[in-house]
Amino acid sequence: MAGRITPASLATAANLNRIWVKKATDLGLISQHSLDGEDVIAIQVLAIVDQMVFPGDRRSRSVSRKLKVGLPLVVNTARDAISEPETTRETLLWVMEDGVHLTHTLGERASFVVDQLKNRCSYTVPLGEWIAALPDGFQVPASYRLAADTPPSAAA
Repeated sequence: MAGRITPASLATAANLNRIWVKKATDLGLISQHSLDGEDVIAIQVLAIVDQMVFPGDRRSRSVSRKLKVGLPLVVNTARDAISEPETTRETLLWVMEDGVHLTHTLGERASFVVDQLKNRCSYTVPLGEWIAALPDGFQVPASYRLAADTPPSAAA
């Protein structure tokens, strides 16, 4: 049986400062009493999304970010993708100013860009790669499945 996951080990697994674990706890996105591999992904996504600035937004780095779509929706969409059987190494989390979307394949990605994204600004998070790269002791069921996949770069 693995030892208890501490906030410090969670931050180390996510390659982030412990401040992000505290912030995620304060926002109610994770519980320090039951930390697991999903929480590594949650704080990685939080750290990226919290720092996003869309065109037309002027913010100091010290001001907390307020997305129209909301941090909990973005983080929970990423967390839900962890258990989806469609999730692959190519899964991307698309964050727009007013929405969030997942694509699992190159075809879905192209369709999303042409049909829905059009001229809107978005950020992408390589969610499938992050899930596949979870360190020992933090794996989630999807990470075992994705680890068996061939990385996209090796397929070329």
